[in-house]
This record gives sequence, C-alpha cells and structure tokens, in this order.
Amino acid sequence: MSTNPTQPAQVCLPPQGDKAGPVRGTMMERILHVNISGTLTNLAMAGPSGACWRLLDGKQIGVFGLGHDVDSQVAANQLRTAHIHEIRLVQDRSTFPVALGVSINCIPAREVTDLGERFAYTVLPQTSNTVGQSIYLCETGSTEGLQWRKDFPKWTHSNLETEGVLNVENNPWVFVHQDHPVIAILRHNEGLVGCKIDEQPRIDNEWYKVSRQVLQACCETLRAKVLQKVQSNDLNILQVQLKRLNAENWDDVNELATVLSNNPVSLTGADATNFLTTPYSYTARLLIRYEIQPV
Repeated sequence: MSTNPTQPAQVCLPPQGDKAGPVRGTMMERILHVNISGTLTNLAMAGPSGACWRLLDGKQIGVFGLGHDVDSQVAANQLRTAHIHEIRLVQDRSTFPVALGVSINCIPAREVTDLGERFAYTVLPQTSNTVGQSIYLCETGSTEGLQWRKDFPKWTHSNLETEGVLNVENNPWVFVHQDHPVIAILRHNEGLVGCKIDEQPRIDNEWYKVSRQVLQACCETLRAKVLQKVQSNDLNILQVQLKRLNAENWDDVNELATVLSNNPVSLTGADATNFLTTPYSYTARLLIRYEIQPV
C-alpha cells in the first residue's frame, strides 16, 4: 500500500463500537505502603532519582495484575493501558523538618506552590495525618475513551508506531498487524488511500504492508482526535517521589524556616551538621482504584 495521504487532517475516523456500547474492564483496588527515608545529605547525593519509591522490578504484575493465570506479556500490556479512577491518601507521617512535595508520575500534579511548582500533594514538616483525602479523582470518561479501551486495549498515545508494527530497515514501508487501529482507519478511508485494505494481501494472514507516511498520518489523526480523550496510566512504571518545596536542594541550610517558628534562621556548625545527618522518613498508605481492560 504505497498511496500517501498529502493532507493528514482529512483522514476520517471510523465509527467505533456496536449497539451494546463500550464494555468496562475489571475494577481493582490496592493499598500501597510507601516508605522513603534517608539523611538530607544522602538524598542530595542521590541526585534527581533520590527520595523515590517504586516497586521492585518484576513485582508490578504480582501487585497490580489479575493473577498468575494471565500470561506475563498480556499482563504487562494490561497494566500499560490501565485506567486509574482514584488515588486516596489513607494516612501518612513525616519526620522531615522541612515541607515536602509529593509527585506520583501516573497522575496530574494539581497542587501548586507560589513558585509554580506542581505536586500531587504537599506535606507539612513533622506531621502525622490519619484523615483520608482524595489525591486524584478521574474525570468521567467520554464514550470515545471507553470504546477505545474496549476495541484497542493494547494501544496508547506513546506506542502507536511500535505496538503491532514490524519495522523494516531501509524501506519506506512497515508491516502493521490487522488488529492495529490504523487498519480500522484505512478500512474507513479507502477513497483517500486509493484501495480497499481488506483486498490487500496479508503476510502470515495477519500483517498488512503499509507505507510509513500513511502510518504516520493515521497515527497523528488518532492522537489529535481520539487519544486526547482516552485516559490511561502505565502501572508498570508507577513511582512516588519527594522533593523539598521552594526549589531548594535537600542539603540547603540557608534561611531555613524552623518547625517551631515562622522566622527564617540560618543553621551553622553543629546544628547544621545535625540537621543534615539525622535520618528522616516519610511513610504513606495510598489506596489506588483502577481498571484493567480485557484482552
């Protein structure tokens, strides 16, 4: 299929769904115990990756997946296209003597400081909280978003050109799997591409030969018109990270606002050493409700 659309904006989307409407996936719920600890000196030495909590490699499927009966590759794809409905902070405790910003990479950062820093939520110095609060609550999904997750559960904004696409080096075309959403677009745009996709030969009875320009045009259309309405969260890479507020480094002792007073003070000598070398910790219990799509 070598015909290349010269105006990608004219690529039309096929109608989605059937009379039964979109089918929701399996609702899941987990409580994560998050613990991040260290001295301010050690956290500063760790760099941007410091003060970070994540599951050990290989544990994501066991924690978030549907069970051991599911193939590992299938389970990884399910987590990659999961949909987080809510994250609640059940309780937390901080022994850090400074205010903290907490980022959770799979959800938007909606709490803002005066410097414009954004976090999922913030934590006051040396506090303990047992009153639950909702950190993130997804907006009601559109019909298009629900239908996409039913029809194309493997595909997200980031993997359209890789999942179900076989690259052929030094050639102007690739092989695209018959289940790929781009094939649905080509089926609906036979006049634009100059042929009927279902009449084209398939390799191994499941792969179509598609030009790179056609693939790119279709993917751009999908991102612009559909995927911006589809909320998905890759639970394979979920992580929680702490940061000092006001763009300060972990080991900054200048103009520190003490816990007991709002008056800024500068620490020197033994006080500064004690401040930087005392071990601190942040502990939280996060409840996450999410949806996994069937395969």
